[in-house]
Amino acid sequence: MRLSVRFGVLLLGGLLGSLYLFNAYAGRGASPARGVSARNQARQHAVRAAMQHAWGGYRRFAFGRDELQPLTQTGNDRWGNWSITLLDSLDTLRLMRLAEYDEAKRHVQHVDFGRSPDGFKVNVFEMIIRALGGLLGAYELDGDPMLLRKADECAQTLVRAFGTPTGLNYALMDVNDRGWTGGSRVSLAEAGTMQLEFKQLARLTGKREYWRMAERVSEQLEGGNRTDPGLYPMFVSVETGQYAPLPVYSVGAHADSFYEYLLKQHLLDGTAKYRARYEAATDAIRTRLVGRTRGGLRFVGRLTADGVLVPEMEHLACFYPGLLALGAQALGRPRDLRLAEELALTCVLAYNSTATGLAPEVAYFTDDARVFEPVDPRYLLRPETVESLFVLYRVTGDPKYQDWGWQIFEAIERHARVAHGYAAVRNVLSAEMATNREDAMESFFLAETLKYLYLLFGPDDVLPLDKYVFTTEAHAFRKHT
Repeated sequence: MRLSVRFGVLLLGGLLGSLYLFNAYAGRGASPARGVSARNQARQHAVRAAMQHAWGGYRRFAFGRDELQPLTQTGNDRWGNWSITLLDSLDTLRLMRLAEYDEAKRHVQHVDFGRSPDGFKVNVFEMIIRALGGLLGAYELDGDPMLLRKADECAQTLVRAFGTPTGLNYALMDVNDRGWTGGSRVSLAEAGTMQLEFKQLARLTGKREYWRMAERVSEQLEGGNRTDPGLYPMFVSVETGQYAPLPVYSVGAHADSFYEYLLKQHLLDGTAKYRARYEAATDAIRTRLVGRTRGGLRFVGRLTADGVLVPEMEHLACFYPGLLALGAQALGRPRDLRLAEELALTCVLAYNSTATGLAPEVAYFTDDARVFEPVDPRYLLRPETVESLFVLYRVTGDPKYQDWGWQIFEAIERHARVAHGYAAVRNVLSAEMATNREDAMESFFLAETLKYLYLLFGPDDVLPLDKYVFTTEAHAFRKHT
């Protein structure tokens, strides 16, 4: 099915006319704190209530387990029985000052990172960003030494995955027999999205071995056999450190957060080499991966091994406008802010052009100037678009980003909310929801989607971008400098 994106019928006043708000921005530092209107206070309260609803379902039917299955009102342990929703959501509960936080924090003491179900293969990347990152994010807001101790315990299990000839981590590991499994290839994102978590842990614990491990991974990825300056192939061998032949490039699945962490390592501690790598990557992505549809929409697509730019955009790639805006502000690159606003518009139109007001997992742009086709029509409660709206609002102060975020939140409430939590949507093209939901509520909905929406409607001086760096899982780490 094709989706119309005719601008004239969208109730998004000023979408195009306010795209280029850059003259006042150039050379500006962090935005000054802005007051919160009564309308945005009400919006923030609604998001807080949504968090209570999501947590209430988890607490009632799945407390201590990895995830809630909201339709069958059961829990699962698909991540290895590490209480992943609880760990990933801790800092959101704390940020929103919910009374449920204390009970959740008490449970952290009982999580055993040295065990998982027999034969289970722990996803190293996901446990770094959700479990380790979640504990560190909660510690940043709470200061309880127990949280830092548990983060260290978690890390001590995960570091075993890095015992390879190159220092790159295996993708999967069996915690119980202390062995790796799952092959010798790892994605760019799986290897390149551990630096913030381990460097912050090193800083907080004084254990420099975590820092050295993170640096070794970064240098291995930088020194691989790359042929296109600024771009990094999507898969690499943990045995040799060489990238897979016939490289494919993307800022979506398998690559996204690697590029994110180039900038954010620089922002976290001021290391200059990561700024240089980020700027080289950003320039290459603009030149090679960014396209424009016949209708004038900007997108960031996938570049095949034979040099063809595939005109599709993943929901995962909708983090990229926020990254560009963050880099534009921090590094003085106003041209990147222009592109960020254009890409964010595309991401928002993917929501506003469906029957549900929710965006598909992957959209393909057709030759027809006015339409695109969903390649994967699911909405998995993902956060990337609202993440970008949050950053763009903080950088520009333009309230349209709050309005767009509120429209997304309202669509989530209409179509994903169920009696005991929120459920992923199978097909965003159908507003008939009787059989259109999946029995899944990923932890990132609480850790990221609701957190970014809550911050979007709040004051700028709560977790300000000039003092904190958000991980790829939306856990806020205080900057070192």
